[in-house]
Amino acid sequence: MNRTRKIAALCLAAAMSVLTPATAFAASPQFAHDEATWARLRDNVMEYDELEMLVEEYNPDYLNNQAEYQGNKGVEDANAVRQKKLDNANDLRDQAESMRDRASSMEAMFSSIEDLTGMLPVMNDTTLKGMGVTSSGLSAVGSGYASMLAAAAMLEQSALSTEQSAAASYEDSESRSLSLQNKQLGLKAQTKALFASYNLTKKSMDSLNANLAVAQKSCETVQHQQALGMATSTDVLKAQNSLQSLQSSITSTQATAEQLRQKLCLATGWKYNDQPEIQDIPAADPAKVDALNPSEDIPKAMDANLSLKYNQRMFANMSEGSVDYKNMKRTIENQKENIKTKVSTLYNTAVQNRTARKVAEAALGEKQQALNSAQTRFALGMASSSELLSAQSQLFAAQIDLATADANLQQALENYDFAMRGYVAQN
Repeated sequence: MNRTRKIAALCLAAAMSVLTPATAFAASPQFAHDEATWARLRDNVMEYDELEMLVEEYNPDYLNNQAEYQGNKGVEDANAVRQKKLDNANDLRDQAESMRDRASSMEAMFSSIEDLTGMLPVMNDTTLKGMGVTSSGLSAVGSGYASMLAAAAMLEQSALSTEQSAAASYEDSESRSLSLQNKQLGLKAQTKALFASYNLTKKSMDSLNANLAVAQKSCETVQHQQALGMATSTDVLKAQNSLQSLQSSITSTQATAEQLRQKLCLATGWKYNDQPEIQDIPAADPAKVDALNPSEDIPKAMDANLSLKYNQRMFANMSEGSVDYKNMKRTIENQKENIKTKVSTLYNTAVQNRTARKVAEAALGEKQQALNSAQTRFALGMASSSELLSAQSQLFAAQIDLATADANLQQALENYDFAMRGYVAQN
């Protein structure tokens, strides 16, 4: 049954305003993809090669990031923000200076408030009134003078804070764009990694179930042997413990697989309890490892890295010599070294996974020969059904090991590719 997705030629903000858990709206208008592509995106099958498009159209975090970025497009750039704040700081300093001038005028007019206040005891009211001065008036002048000086000091402090805020205004449209690109590419990488994790967990489930069949047969055999006096109760207990341990592992792995499935559904536009048909991760091409060249790829990865570009842009907007400037300079140098290390590690992982795949391929051939031999001996009455079942289980396990090694190689190549596109996971 196809999942219900409504595709509407709406602007992103409008789409986000009506988004509900039960109905996913595509972010793009109908003409963004051809009819065949839309059909693939809307069907009930999740395929690896459509994951990035599914994220773009239906991932809530991706859409929220996009909406936030669109809403902030009108925000002034760092230089404009800084200049506005500096202008405000200058206005505050001018106001402070004006208040100081008024306080000085007051002081000059009355010569010295302290002296006048000191003369009050020897002046009678008639003399004071003749001068146009009263006790309350002098008190008010003194209070006003002090208040003006205090207000001027506060304005200067505000000016200083505003200047400091201006110095820390580093973000502009370019840095915001780089930050968005890094988040969005990261969501695509994380969703592909989630897809791979789910597939690997499913494969481990297949292996556990195969081992469970062998353990159940073994337990039955030991119990039968005990009835014939050929096995002890300790032997039976060991077989039962092995069986229970496998059953416990299966239960735990099933829970993990379900959690991964739900996360994967939510990341690609389904509801958490939907049951899309999730395809296998595509087979890896071992020859692609030969095309990787860390010595040449590291500079390319560094040039493409969006997080590094973001920090470099912020650094360009900082005041030379400031604490933030010095800290960011160190951060950028450290980030460059981390990218070098990460690309080298990704390369080594790809090489190791290719080797592991070759080993798994060889092991599968050996297990196939062992099964062929067991089938021949079983047909001749020289092997038991338990031995045949064990050989079949070992072959199945080897098949799963090869599939797992292949998936690991594919994911390693994918991670390397994302590094070349500008995204490197932090862990």
